[in-house]
Amino acid sequence: MSGASKQRAPNPAAERMAQTEPDGGMGDRVEAGDLSFRIFEVRSKDLVFAMSKPGAAPETQGDIESKYVAIDYLTKNISGSPLTTGAEAKLIDDKGNSYKQDDSIEPPSGGTEGMERGTDQTRASTMFFEVPNGIVPETLVIETRRGKARIDLFERNTDKVPPDDYLRVYHLYLNERAYEEAYEMFDSATVQDITLGEWLSFWEPRWGKQYVALDSLTSLYTSPTQATYRVTRTFYDRDGDIASDPQTDPSATQEMVKNDGQWKLVMGDDLVSDIIAVIGPDEPPVPENTAPESTQPQTTTPETTTRETTTTESTSSVAPDDAYDCTDFQTQEEAQFYLAPGDPYALDEDGNGLACENLP
Repeated sequence: MSGASKQRAPNPAAERMAQTEPDGGMGDRVEAGDLSFRIFEVRSKDLVFAMSKPGAAPETQGDIESKYVAIDYLTKNISGSPLTTGAEAKLIDDKGNSYKQDDSIEPPSGGTEGMERGTDQTRASTMFFEVPNGIVPETLVIETRRGKARIDLFERNTDKVPPDDYLRVYHLYLNERAYEEAYEMFDSATVQDITLGEWLSFWEPRWGKQYVALDSLTSLYTSPTQATYRVTRTFYDRDGDIASDPQTDPSATQEMVKNDGQWKLVMGDDLVSDIIAVIGPDEPPVPENTAPESTQPQTTTPETTTRETTTTESTSSVAPDDAYDCTDFQTQEEAQFYLAPGDPYALDEDGNGLACENLP
């Protein structure tokens, strides 16, 4: 009809896009009713491990043919009074397929359903989704009794994650056997020659035998690039009782630095001393075919937990020209002591922190 305006037909696709606009990306704090959520990391796993609370049996789920997506997150009670979480989560891939949270795995701290929160309290946990191989996680939808939030997992705003949330996730990883991920949270310039292999040697024997509860974080100093916290923890043994002799200090001062928009932990002298006290000092083992003992008098020094660099002649069977390879070592343990930061001797080809893994 001439002179009459034509009404455009509704576009269903455009309407769906408007309805599903994300509330934020990874690192952003988004609200869903009485809770706020911050997605910290998305990890692909074949096997998942978790200890939900002190005294709980350690869970291991999956196999080399399975595939899980682990989404680490932080949630804060913003209701103004204590509450117990009640939320459902759904993962959507880049093809539009959705996956429900695997409720058969009870994550640390209670998870999205049944996590107790004091007023303004923030805690960390992980959502687990069992998914087919090859899926690309795109969106996370969280629905509580009073609200709903959508998080775009392609958008990374990790510069918005505060340092105390990094510390919460770090302790979460210790209860999920995610020891390599915990090690990567340290500033590499501060690890004081503690290699990934040594880190794993310290933590792996403890899996299933302890639970770490992060009781409190007290800010001592904060600037745009540095932060210091007083960390108070409780270590529980396998039966759920407080450990009488924990191998790490329950109360410690934790320094942090910000590099490239992300906070990193500083490995302090106390932690280094705790590790060395368990795995021993960084000295290569002496091979059996050593030269006869010298008749010269020996000078002894007190035992110390700090690493020392010596210039004395080595009694190892390793070639003395400082160009090592795996054929120079008798055992994997011997090779591990020569794995230095940056792997200058190419002893760790796959970069997993273990040197010459084919050796006995």
